[in-house]
Amino acid sequence: MNAEIVPLAAESLGKDDSHAVVLLHPICVNRDIWRLQLPVWSKSFRLVLVDLPGHGFSKPLGGTPTLTDFARQLAVTLTRAGVDQVSLVGVSLGAMLAQAFALEFPERIRKLVLANAGAVTPEPVVALWNERQRSYREFGAEQHVRSTIERWFDDDYRARAPLTVKWIESLVRGTTQAGYFEAVDAIKRMNHVARLQEISVPTLVVAGEKDAAVKPEICAKVAEAITGARFVVLPSGHISNVEAAAEFTEVVGQFLLS
Repeated sequence: MNAEIVPLAAESLGKDDSHAVVLLHPICVNRDIWRLQLPVWSKSFRLVLVDLPGHGFSKPLGGTPTLTDFARQLAVTLTRAGVDQVSLVGVSLGAMLAQAFALEFPERIRKLVLANAGAVTPEPVVALWNERQRSYREFGAEQHVRSTIERWFDDDYRARAPLTVKWIESLVRGTTQAGYFEAVDAIKRMNHVARLQEISVPTLVVAGEKDAAVKPEICAKVAEAITGARFVVLPSGHISNVEAAAEFTEVVGQFLLS
């Protein structure tokens, strides 16, 4: 993309002289999705929370950006915040972006955490994303919110944690159609498989044992392709940092500190 890159909306908390950890959220939500991790991680790290393009307070990039374009916008954001080397923690779309950033800016990466994401979008999944966009256009935002929540959380969790689910619903509802569609279009073009072997930094790959959107075996393939990567399965569906918040906080936090 040739236009001037506008930094993402972001906030920083924790110790300024600490290990910088950038938190990258899933599609349809915003940086608030990390609120369950902040009280613990802010004691040990400088946390940088960003709203991805078209989400939260960040405007869409416009045009037909790729995940590499998202990565370049993230790089500008971090540079303007005075952050050079970072560890990236991403869930779903955030993990896809973390892969793209690590491949585009390998010298800036300390550690990677890739949760609930594959490294390529195969044609059958592209078709699913096309159908979700068609459904959004035809049936509107509320149908989109319901189908997203049902895909992310199974019946049991929705029954056990209705207040948490209501919170996530509010984040999904607050994401614009333009932001959602731009991210979907970037996801549909993702293919990092042939380059994953270039990633040489310590990497943790996280899967959710009940994840219907990205099954654990897909995450396992990502871990297998990255030399020395660790692989862990948590008792969750697709949004592992929410559904298995305590486990995610401990496993990821200890990895980042190791």
